[in-house]
Amino acid sequence: MQVGIYNRWLATLGGGEKHSLAVAEYLSAGHSVEVITHKPVPKSLVENRLSVDMSRVEFVTIPDRAAIDISLITSQYDLFINASYNDFFPSFARHSACLIYFPAKLDRRRAWGRQLKLLMRKWLKLPAVMVGIPGFHVEGSIFKWSTDTVCKIRLPYHTSPYQFKFALRAADENVRGADVHLDQARVASLVFSAPHQQVPCQISIPAGADQSYRELTLTVHGDLSPDGNPKMELSDLWLSLPHYRLYQELFERRLFGIAVRLQHYPPGVSILDYADTYSAIWANSEYTRKWIKYYWQRNSQVLYPLVPLEDFRVESKRPQILNVGRFFAGQHNKKHLVLVEAFKQMVDEGLGGWELHLVGGTTPGEEHVGYLKAICQAAEGYPIHIHTDIPFQELVQLYAQSAIYWHASGYAEDERLDPDKFEHFGITTVEAMASGCVPVVIGKGGQPEIVRHGINGYLWQTLEELRAITRQIIDYPALRE
Repeated sequence: MQVGIYNRWLATLGGGEKHSLAVAEYLSAGHSVEVITHKPVPKSLVENRLSVDMSRVEFVTIPDRAAIDISLITSQYDLFINASYNDFFPSFARHSACLIYFPAKLDRRRAWGRQLKLLMRKWLKLPAVMVGIPGFHVEGSIFKWSTDTVCKIRLPYHTSPYQFKFALRAADENVRGADVHLDQARVASLVFSAPHQQVPCQISIPAGADQSYRELTLTVHGDLSPDGNPKMELSDLWLSLPHYRLYQELFERRLFGIAVRLQHYPPGVSILDYADTYSAIWANSEYTRKWIKYYWQRNSQVLYPLVPLEDFRVESKRPQILNVGRFFAGQHNKKHLVLVEAFKQMVDEGLGGWELHLVGGTTPGEEHVGYLKAICQAAEGYPIHIHTDIPFQELVQLYAQSAIYWHASGYAEDERLDPDKFEHFGITTVEAMASGCVPVVIGKGGQPEIVRHGINGYLWQTLEELRAITRQIIDYPALRE
């Protein structure tokens, strides 16, 4: 099976990148896997920094482009996985999955209008034309969709079999024909014997279970020109269902303006329409799954990030506290300055002999460089050590020797307003626990899925709790053991 995994942000080598590359490593044991990105990243650097085996994985670098244009390459794969944070586009692969680190928030007012529109479409049994770059226009009372080389049509379920008819016209004189697949099985092949010829087609749609749908895929073939123009035009859609005939009679003939709005798909907010072209949505935690359901009204499966516990070890513990997280400013930063100030206050109150170690990858850009500089300046004069861009084995050594692990992502943030600012899972917390560190982590986001308070670690809500719990662990070594 040919597998493609896309991640625009591969070069950042963060936790999300490790998650997606672990999927690539696993699938490469039995399949041909390509990781697609825009900036060349040496395999040796990836393996050294993230401890993943990329020996059977190919890295493919393509020119940078808008997310929607990535959809054009998805049809090359039997399985396509979109593992790029906040990049949304439709997939035309036979099978596909979308790996969500955290869902994008939608405009709730527009979402309600969208839901009403989709409910009407569903009740009227309207097919949904899902295309990479939507093209839709009206000629008289005829709806026509201009599409590229691949087009997906989502057909409504019905408890009885029905007929679906459509007409396909080759908009490019080099197009020779088109294959028609229903749920990945080829059901028809169309041949264009003359340029711009329109060919009718009728497909039998089997009965489906309630709430399911059928997916029809049209793929044109021939000597396609690379000019970016549409390759086919779809029109004359018709279903032998009573509700659809009611739609034609009531809306297309009498209330044509409403028919135009109903047929315009996707309606404004496109993220959910794009997400619906994927066979599966994978959430990286229960926390993320909860917000996918709340924001998108979509079900998802939890695929926890891989943490190879065998890569970590426990050594004689030193009096040091560790935090691991990439150094970057803004949206989802790891609150390094908060931890620095908390440790400085403990030292000022009499804590002696202990050190704080902050480990993370650096991020290019003036804002991020300034953020790291501020951390270094805040740490001056205290036993605080900053480690940037260190090899994985050096990180393993720090884990092994550290007694306590701190985590503060999301501190002083409002989960109801900005849930994305919290740790969505917490790979580094698991790595620290595998190394025998006592986790003292903020009790929000995905952290409570890992740490059970008072059993295998501690959860805190305020900085006073963070300092008090840490001091208790320091003062009573038996508790730490």
